Amino acid sequence: MLTETTLCMGCMNEKSSDGPCKFCGYSDDDPYIPTYLAPKTLLCERYIVGRLLSYNGEGAVYIGYDTAAGMKITIKEFMPDTLCTRRKGETAISVNPQNSPLYKTYMSEFEDLNRSLMKLRGMTHTQAVLDVFSENNTCYAVLEFVNGISLKTFLANSSGGMTWDQVKELFPPVFTTLSMAHRAGIIHRGLSPQTIFVTDKMELKLTGFSISAARTTNTEIACEIFNGYAAPEQYADDQMNGTWTDVYGISAVLYRVLTGTSPIESASAEHLSSPEPILVNRNIPANVSKVIMHGMAYSPEKRIRNISDLVSRLFAPPRFEETKGGNAPAPTPSQKRLKKQQKERRKMLIALICSGAVLIAFAIVLVIALNGGFAPKPKVDTSSSVSSSVSGGTDWNNPNSDSSAGGESSDVTSSEPNVSIVEDTIQVPDFTDRRYDRMVTQYEGIFTFVPEYDYTETHAVGTMFEQSVEAGTMVPAGTEIKVKVSKGISEVQLPSYYYMTRDEYVAKLNKLNIKYEVETVKTDSVKPGYVAYCSRTVGDMIKVGEGEIVTIYVAE
Repeated sequence: MLTETTLCMGCMNEKSSDGPCKFCGYSDDDPYIPTYLAPKTLLCERYIVGRLLSYNGEGAVYIGYDTAAGMKITIKEFMPDTLCTRRKGETAISVNPQNSPLYKTYMSEFEDLNRSLMKLRGMTHTQAVLDVFSENNTCYAVLEFVNGISLKTFLANSSGGMTWDQVKELFPPVFTTLSMAHRAGIIHRGLSPQTIFVTDKMELKLTGFSISAARTTNTEIACEIFNGYAAPEQYADDQMNGTWTDVYGISAVLYRVLTGTSPIESASAEHLSSPEPILVNRNIPANVSKVIMHGMAYSPEKRIRNISDLVSRLFAPPRFEETKGGNAPAPTPSQKRLKKQQKERRKMLIALICSGAVLIAFAIVLVIALNGGFAPKPKVDTSSSVSSSVSGGTDWNNPNSDSSAGGESSDVTSSEPNVSIVEDTIQVPDFTDRRYDRMVTQYEGIFTFVPEYDYTETHAVGTMFEQSVEAGTMVPAGTEIKVKVSKGISEVQLPSYYYMTRDEYVAKLNKLNIKYEVETVKTDSVKPGYVAYCSRTVGDMIKVGEGEIVTIYVAE
């Protein structure tokens, strides 16, 4: 629904006349992308949607206005364009029935993420989430409007970088904010100079939180990855993301800020790594340079694991050996003389200690000799005592003997303290429609998941739909929970192969769990290496649950 207003849809300032806005130049006649919301759309009978600011695989971001609070805001709309669309002139989103389970799963994750961020509104160094609601067959998050510019723009408009002293002043609140988000189970995955803003008060704010699928490759939605700042595991299907993923991102941001150059993309960093920061800028403290490189280690196992550890290492006082680089001042002649004198004193002290030790040892040997310590001892008959010990104590060769039969054993046993072990308990959440990989990361060390994969018509691929321990049950930490994980629907439509190479089409079939076999065919109508036709017609329902095989015929 559109609403009448005198506000400019480009900057949300009052307009005194028709035509372009005197503040931003926006005009109501400016075209907009019809698949996104039209300017002046009213949401929740409260929020006015303005112009589109940006969009990615997760959805769209608009400037907006809160009519109840009378302030400028930012509105995020969940709209993954690979799973849904919007017809021109309509506000409601249309979802392909085949994509409906996945769409609902991702939308649930979008809502959960923003509701979790909403609970962290007290943190002043992240873009606050003010409201979350559902409308138009999708979900919306209302965020504060950040008055400022991106760190990328700030660096471009200044000298291109910062000193370590400036970083020490600006970045600690960002470290604290990240650490708090991690404790709430939130991983950013998109830390970069584009998602960190410098406000008009010269403070840093974190923005750009997104669902995991929007920040990793090879998912069903288009990913937005910031090359040079994304961790290597964000490019891989089989590697888990975690706090260490954000350690890589913030370390890469520090690299850019301190050196003035962007780090090398991590996808190729295994073979070609960025030069150490101190080699690019000799004014960077040596210990800081080493910590940043440790935070950007290619392997997650070799990387600093959490923000607290990163901060403690960054701000730890440098050891003497670490200050021998370009920053260490040359010692003065008086310092050299003092160091030489200290060495001589240490040598003399060691010699005196050694001499004293030899004299003491000689004296002890002399005293022992004078007291007959080295005289031969008389032989003692121990047979009776040994037999007594064996008959009165435990028979170690008899497994059924009572180890506490003797009086001494009884006393020793009774003197040991009674120790009662109290196990921590935790309430089991409802894991229905939650992504298995994300829950494994979030509840690492709390629950042990045992997955069983099966086809289902109602749950998206990779989501859980059954659990052995009922939600709400209080259980000890480490409890094993058997879960059923969806392999997707048992019947899927055969996708189009037109103008696709063999490898491109095979990748498409793999995503849909369609089994296939490949044969070559001679034909003049299709380029070599491209798919000519299939054993089934495009659009046919393939019974993947029953293992139906489709034959792909590729032009020779």
